[in-house]
Amino acid sequence: MARIRVALIAAAESSFVATDRRLLERRFDVRYVPWNGKRSIPSLIWAVARSDVAFAWFALDHAYGAVRVARLLGRKSVVMVGGGDAAKVPELGYGVHLDPAKGRRSAYAMAKADRLLVVDDALRGEIERNAGIRRNDVVTVPLGFDTKQFSPDEGPRSTVLTVGVVDDINVRRKGLDTFARAAALLPDLPFVLIGGRQNEATRKLRSIAPPNLQIMDRVDDDELREAYRRSRVYVQLSEYEAFGSAVGEAMACGCVPVGTMVGGIPTLIGDTGVYAPVGDPAGAADAIRTAYSRGGGDDARARIVEHFPIDRRRAALREIVDGLVGRRAVEFGTFF
Repeated sequence: MARIRVALIAAAESSFVATDRRLLERRFDVRYVPWNGKRSIPSLIWAVARSDVAFAWFALDHAYGAVRVARLLGRKSVVMVGGGDAAKVPELGYGVHLDPAKGRRSAYAMAKADRLLVVDDALRGEIERNAGIRRNDVVTVPLGFDTKQFSPDEGPRSTVLTVGVVDDINVRRKGLDTFARAAALLPDLPFVLIGGRQNEATRKLRSIAPPNLQIMDRVDDDELREAYRRSRVYVQLSEYEAFGSAVGEAMACGCVPVGTMVGGIPTLIGDTGVYAPVGDPAGAADAIRTAYSRGGGDDARARIVEHFPIDRRRAALREIVDGLVGRRAVEFGTFF
């Protein structure tokens, strides 16, 4: 039997997109299309025309194009909704649906895709509120984590870590400013933020950073994994977060998580960490101190191993793609 052909379209090959690419390639013939705006349209059309299924990560302009082309050519389509493509948060300046034209294209992709996937159940309500899309066949497929790659070691743990691209929106959206101010309230603990850039947002963040907070630039995968392994606590103080892939990676590496009750963060953490109020440095500091005193993150790692293994996501994606071309029936709901 011939292998199913999949066109994978994404605006950037982030870690979770790269992971899905590897998962899909293990079963299907995959053509990867990096989206760089209108100049990528010929590549998108070519790939979709030569595939059985178009798979778009994030319901943005490239997903709009992929779904339209797929419908015109009689191909199947999958759209994976990951957060910003469902969001409309004016106070943070965040979400595609703040822009009416982009929002309409995003809504088209979500409405017309043969399969609409979300990384967390919370996104179902956002899709309905912000895009006006009501579908009873949405499938929740959480991110999966390679717990062999992301694993603890026997080395020392001392730092309090957060990871996030520092830009004007993320400073507040991901609670990076709250993290910096919480560090100032815990001068005896070493804090690390990975994701600094050569921009004004990073300069402003450095201006409020206390001496015990190190702001690092982007690091490679091996360095990031080492940072997780050297951290005692991983912190995600987001005001908006669809899922939080770094939280899961850190938990798999044995960090005790601290997070806000926002989006998919509690889905990941469950009862294995400590929760902090949004935008409250003192409350965050209390939560971090509690988590730091708690120590070992065995429970956090066990939760990722049990509920979010990479094999479960691989099986879900295979079942969904196979189902689209008639090789397997798909049950709608949640893959947990």
